[in-house]
Amino acid sequence: TNFVTTNPMSLAQTPYLAEHAYGKINVSVLKLNRLPNGVHVPHEVEVQTMLWGDFAACWTAGSNTKIIATETQKNVVYKLAQDSDLDSPEEFGKKICEHFLKTYDWVSKVQVKLRESPWGRIEINGRPHKHAFVKDTTEMRLAEVTHARGARAVVAGGIEDLIVMKTTQSSFEKFVGCKGGHVENDPWTTLAETSDRIFCTSVKASWAYASDSAPWNQVYDKVKKAFIETFAGPPDTGVPSPSGQLTQFEMCRVALEACRPHVLDIDIANPNLHYMPLDHLNIPQYLKAAKKDVFIPWKGASGLHTSKASIRARL
Repeated sequence: TNFVTTNPMSLAQTPYLAEHAYGKINVSVLKLNRLPNGVHVPHEVEVQTMLWGDFAACWTAGSNTKIIATETQKNVVYKLAQDSDLDSPEEFGKKICEHFLKTYDWVSKVQVKLRESPWGRIEINGRPHKHAFVKDTTEMRLAEVTHARGARAVVAGGIEDLIVMKTTQSSFEKFVGCKGGHVENDPWTTLAETSDRIFCTSVKASWAYASDSAPWNQVYDKVKKAFIETFAGPPDTGVPSPSGQLTQFEMCRVALEACRPHVLDIDIANPNLHYMPLDHLNIPQYLKAAKKDVFIPWKGASGLHTSKASIRARL
């Protein structure tokens, strides 16, 4: 069988270096801002730097003459952290990019990825503590800045490991293989319909900013708020979720409306975190939960939904 999909006559005679980049990963730093009133504000981030430019000779000839050591890149992060409050990962990423483009004229592009691990301020008797904190959340704040020489920086924000759960008002019915589905008789479908189930997921999303200047922290807070409130619905009544996909799109739609005009689109991925009723296990009758109030976290195969919502003009 011939698997060649490109005209052999158009292929290069010898392999060549088509792309190259390098950088430093896992650069962790905690910036502690001490305010004049005695309040401390910590920001903990993990940084990855990547450089593009005139580095090909290192790959093709073993020449390191233009290589900016990855240890140097780490030092730059630490030095710039001294000169920044790290109030937003997006702004810190811009400063790192600007440093490399300004300092080394053979660098053509810089990309910085950042993950912020938030610290929650401890409250005692309703009063926020000035300098004591607790890890009270699972989610990580993300940012990515890509800056090519001669162009404006391209900035993206994001969130991951935002774990949310609703314990009712989630169903999954009328899919392929079930009555009402597009195909009602499908030999491969074994899953039973359910009118009520636990719906749990870990949200990972990224959003593209419309420019290289935006109220970064406000946007992050608005996206997170929109995701949580849309997923849950009103406190007293909740909101039905006939499919995880509908809930996912509604989360992004509400977030985009809340963040106009700063965010153009949102990419999102939601894996199912299943909690299976105890009755689904092959167990003796006397062990089954009569009130159907015992569930087992499922660690095996699970569903994954991805989508992209946008306010860009349709092509």
